[in-house]
Amino acid sequence: MSEYIGNRYRIVKLIGRGGMADVYLAYDTILKREVAVKIMKSDMADDPTALERFKREAGAVTQLSHPNIVDVYDVGDDGDKHYIVMEYVKGYTLKQLIRKRGPIPYKEAVWMMKQLAGALMEAHRNNVIHRDVKSQNVLIKDDGTIKLSDFGIALANGAMQITHKDSVLGSVHYLAPELSKGKQATMQSDIYSLGIVFYELLTGDVPYKGENPVQVALMHIKGDIPRVRSFDPSIPQSVENIITRATAKNPNNRYRNIALMLQDLNECLKKEHKNDPMISFDEPIKEEKNENVHISKLSGKKKGKKGNSFFSVAFLTCAILISLIVLLLVLFLTGIIGNKDKFVTVPDLRNMTVQEAKDLLAQKNLEVDDSRITWILSDDIEKDHIISSNPVAHQEVEIGTKIKLTVSNGLYSVLQNYVGKNYADARDELKALNFNVKLVPVESDQGEGIVIEQSLEPGTKFDASQNNEITIKYVLENKQIVLADLIGWEISEAAQYLEENNVNFILSEEDRSFFTEEELVNSDVNRVVKTSPELGKTFETVDDLRVVIYYYTVRED
Repeated sequence: MSEYIGNRYRIVKLIGRGGMADVYLAYDTILKREVAVKIMKSDMADDPTALERFKREAGAVTQLSHPNIVDVYDVGDDGDKHYIVMEYVKGYTLKQLIRKRGPIPYKEAVWMMKQLAGALMEAHRNNVIHRDVKSQNVLIKDDGTIKLSDFGIALANGAMQITHKDSVLGSVHYLAPELSKGKQATMQSDIYSLGIVFYELLTGDVPYKGENPVQVALMHIKGDIPRVRSFDPSIPQSVENIITRATAKNPNNRYRNIALMLQDLNECLKKEHKNDPMISFDEPIKEEKNENVHISKLSGKKKGKKGNSFFSVAFLTCAILISLIVLLLVLFLTGIIGNKDKFVTVPDLRNMTVQEAKDLLAQKNLEVDDSRITWILSDDIEKDHIISSNPVAHQEVEIGTKIKLTVSNGLYSVLQNYVGKNYADARDELKALNFNVKLVPVESDQGEGIVIEQSLEPGTKFDASQNNEITIKYVLENKQIVLADLIGWEISEAAQYLEENNVNFILSEEDRSFFTEEELVNSDVNRVVKTSPELGKTFETVDDLRVVIYYYTVRED
C-alpha cells in the first residue's frame, strides 16, 4: 500500500482487521487531524456482494449524525482501493472494558445503555438497521463517551438483504432468534442484540456459549435467558425487566421500537420503580407450519397450471423432508437430542465457600474457574462466601464447563448521618472506622461545635478495612482559654495542668551534651525550660493546639 490514500490521508499504522476490510490510523494532511481509514481488502473488491456491502456501510453511516455514533468524514476510491474515512476514537472497546473490569455496576451500565439506545434510535430514525450490535462494536473514548461503530452489514429499511448463499450475518452470541431461523432483520432484531449487550455489561459475559455457532443459535431460539438478579441480587428488578423485554424470543413481546426501551432506561432507577414486579413471557416453542413456504416465494413463480401441481407438491414435500433431516442432524450433533448426558444443571452455590463449591461442582463434572474469581464487598453475604456464579444457578451447561464465581470480600459498612452531632464525637467515631477525617471550621448561626455538612452522603457503603477520606464541616466554637506560663514548673505538674484544660501536649527532652560544667550545675532538671508555642496568654480555642514541653534530665553515662 502506498503511504497516502486519496492523495490526502497519510497512513500511519494498521489498527484493526476484519473479514472484509482493514482499518488504519491515518493523518488528514488538509484538516491536520488523526482519522481512521477503513480500506476494503483487495481480494474482496472483485466480489460484487462484498463490494455492495462495503458501499452500503458508507451510504448508511454518512446519513447519521449523533454524538454516540462514530462520525464518517469521507468516502472514496483510490484506484482499485475503496475506503471510508471515519472519526478516530482513542480508547478501547466495550468488550475490552468488560474483560478488564468484569461486571459493570448497574448504575454505570444503565448510563452506558442510554447512550447506545440513543445511537440506535438515530439509526432507526433514518431507517438504518445495524444488524451487528455487540460489545466489540462499541468504542469508549478516554472521556467515557460511548460510540457505536461498524455499520458494515447495516441494512437500509426495505433494501434487499445481501448475503452469500443465504448465510446469516451478525455475531451469533448476540443474534436474535428470528435471524437464526432465516427471517429478515428488523429494528427489533437490533433491540434483541442490545439487550444481550446489557446482560453482558451486568454479568461480565454473554448468556449463551457452545462448541459451535449452531449450538449457540439454538440456545437463543429455545433457551431461557438467565436472570441477571440471580447473578447479582442488588440489581433492581426494573433493570432486569428491561433485559427480559428486550430479549423476548417472540418479537410481539419485545419492545416495538428503541424509543420505548430508552424510555424505560431513563425511568428504571427512579424511586417509583423500586418495587416493580418481575415480568415474564410464556413463550412455548412451537413448530412453524410453513417454515419452507418462502421457497416458492423466492422462486418468483406464480402457481402453474393444474398439470404442474403434482410436481410443485412433490418438490415442496422433498424440500420439507430435507430440511427436517438436516435439522435433526444438527440437533443430534450439537447434543440437543440424542446426547443429553453432555449437559448438567449448575447448582445454587450462593453462601457456599469456594472449596464447598468446588466439591459440589466436581460431583457434576464441572469446575471453578480459579482465574476468574471476583472478590467484592456484599450487603448480606459474609466474607469468603459465594455471592453468585456465572453461568447462574439452574442453567443447563455442558460437562466440563468452568464456572466463574463472585465471592464476598466482607460486608459493607454503611456511613451514618453525622450532621447535627458534636464534631469531636463524629471525628472519634469516624477515626474508629478507619477514616482520615479533615475538619473544616466555618462560621454559622447554628450551635457551636455542631456538624453542618459531611462530604460523603449518609448511607454510603464503604470498606472499613481500608483507609477512607471524609471532610467534616462544623460550626466554629467561640471559647477562649488563658494558659499559664509553665516555665520552671515541675514536669508532672505542667502535664497535669494541661490535661485538666484538655490541651494536647508532648514532652521533649533537651540535649545538654554541649553544656559547660557551670551550665550543667545551674540548669534545672525535670522542670519546664521552654514551651512551643509560648504560653501565658489567651487562646481562642484549644482544639487544634498542641504544646511541646522541653525539659532537662540527668543522664547516667
